[in-house]
Amino acid sequence: MGILKVFLVALCLVVPDGTWLRVNVPEGISFLFPNTPQKRTEDVNGIPSVIYQTKDLVCVAGIVCSDLSASEIPTDSLAMRQIYEMMKAATLGMETAVLKQETAVPDDSLFIRELEYTLAQGKYEMTYYRRFIFKGRRIYQASIGAQNRYIDLLQKKRETFFNSISFTDEENSNHLNP
Repeated sequence: MGILKVFLVALCLVVPDGTWLRVNVPEGISFLFPNTPQKRTEDVNGIPSVIYQTKDLVCVAGIVCSDLSASEIPTDSLAMRQIYEMMKAATLGMETAVLKQETAVPDDSLFIRELEYTLAQGKYEMTYYRRFIFKGRRIYQASIGAQNRYIDLLQKKRETFFNSISFTDEENSNHLNP
């Protein structure tokens, strides 16, 4: 069993980051994923969300695109900060979640916050990074995580994933400053 684990980790190391797939979605965002994404939709309190998720041998990654266009929720700076606090509380409200770090990501035109947190899942502890990106009437959540024993690989993949995010949709050009 140990040999299989070593082989799987070694396989991840020899696969270059260049093999990641560029995913362009109609929700106005583009990103790299380490594998072909699965797509599903949800509606929470009248707010439609499209979820893209994938996993490879080490990491799980996902993007949630929530559209506030049909709601009457304001998108001013104060409202976005309040929504962020509610989303943060929901993320960290999981029974075994422990916040490790919270960061404001510098951006001239977007309100972006990042959480690093751990979760105990079964007999493993997982580390996750989640970014909340507020752009116009959309909220994007980008997350990536892995078992703590793969933290070095996770941090490398985190950089690739988060640095690949770009916006393709000009209709949402209203930005919020952090």
